[in-house]
Amino acid sequence: MLKILILSIIVTTIIANSIIILSDFDNRHFTALWTLNITAAIASSLGIIAIYRHGFHGLHGKSYLFLTLGLISWFFADFTLLYYYYALGLEEQKLVSVVDGLWFLGYGFLSLHLFIILRSLHNIIKQRSVIIVLIISLLFVGYNVHILLSSEEFIVEVDFMALLVTIAYPILDMTLIVPSGVILISLRKDYQQFIPWFLSSLSLLINAIADDGYVHDFVSGNSQNLWIWYLFYVTDFIIMSGALFWYNRFHISSSKLRRRIRIEP
Repeated sequence: MLKILILSIIVTTIIANSIIILSDFDNRHFTALWTLNITAAIASSLGIIAIYRHGFHGLHGKSYLFLTLGLISWFFADFTLLYYYYALGLEEQKLVSVVDGLWFLGYGFLSLHLFIILRSLHNIIKQRSVIIVLIISLLFVGYNVHILLSSEEFIVEVDFMALLVTIAYPILDMTLIVPSGVILISLRKDYQQFIPWFLSSLSLLINAIADDGYVHDFVSGNSQNLWIWYLFYVTDFIIMSGALFWYNRFHISSSKLRRRIRIEP
């Protein structure tokens, strides 16, 4: 079943991203926004189903509650971007908006999801892995912050609040990159037992790395390249959907079966 899940994720990712890549260049941003919103809606819906079926009890329940709240926040942010595109004709803007607030809220919930996973894995996490991931993350994020502060044209064009918000993104990405990296390293030999956590961590790591690339092109004025990062965001939501599908299909079912066995005489 795991092979089928991985194959399904790969095939779905190829199809979804091909729709964006093969679309007319003038409509590519429009297509990317719709594809992003559809995949975000699917992932959010699967998260809601998981919460409804499992509840909030246990580490899994708490972690997936925060995961779902984070996905919903990001889905609302992406939907707001779609509204801006249709209603206001805006593709990207350099002013602070409600979208930033929704994304920041999502970062908080998703970070809580990852730190709950770290708490459950504390017995198998090696300090050396944490140090290595932390150093790599600091260098990566530090480089992106340096690029932001070095862009004199961008600094002149935006107000102080917009500059702070833009700088906050790569810093917030560290709250996803570090725990995701540690989780992936720690589960590399035992990923089958924790497939949902493994896939959700991989998904958020891809998102965080793509986010830094997006901000870099946005600040540099390479707006023609922004659609490329939407491919990564779409992939992120597809992998997340795979994680939640597995969680709904197998983990919750097996948990209910174990509880039924304990209750029956």
